[in-house]
Amino acid sequence: MSTYTSGTPQISSVFGRILSAAQIEDSAIATLKYWFPTYLAEQERQNGMRLGTLPAPTNYINRNSFDTLEGEPLPKVVVISEGLANAPTKTGRGVYRALWRLGVGVATAAKDEQMANAMVKGYGAAVRGIITQNQALDASLSIAEITWVDERYDDLPIANQIMLFKAAQLYFTVDVEDVVSRWKGPDSPTAQPVDYGQVEEVFVELDKVDEGGDING
Repeated sequence: MSTYTSGTPQISSVFGRILSAAQIEDSAIATLKYWFPTYLAEQERQNGMRLGTLPAPTNYINRNSFDTLEGEPLPKVVVISEGLANAPTKTGRGVYRALWRLGVGVATAAKDEQMANAMVKGYGAAVRGIITQNQALDASLSIAEITWVDERYDDLPIANQIMLFKAAQLYFTVDVEDVVSRWKGPDSPTAQPVDYGQVEEVFVELDKVDEGGDING
């Protein structure tokens, strides 16, 4: 789980579940971390690779783009839940069910095209296997089914680098049966709103831009 969490998630009978997309991301990251060594070793066996060719990633992030920055540890894993794949539905009990989009990207690099291609597609296959064969991700999330919907591989244009960078991008839909309930919620607030005080002055800095488009300090 992410470092901002403070313990085991709890769902009260008053509010019911109010799912956050970050919970899907965190659960996917935890599942990938747990299973990567097993599935990457299997990819090495199935592709006749030397043991250790596909090291387990240690760099995970949920930044809202599939990319990598110069100097970042590789392989790098990006997990993003961008929102819903279609309109949610509601049961007769007032419980909303929704199909969420989930993207998993893996960036890696090698010194030649053949090795970079073999490595990135090995990572992609491992992600596909982990997510489709471990459907629940987190048993507490009320996930009914995860479906693999797309997969692609792209070069990453990292300037001034000797290595050849590539990325695997895999996309899934996550069917969550219980996202929020229409008939739940407290009758009155249980905590007072925070008073942030009144803003008395606002300072705005403007940079002058000449006709050529350059910014002058």
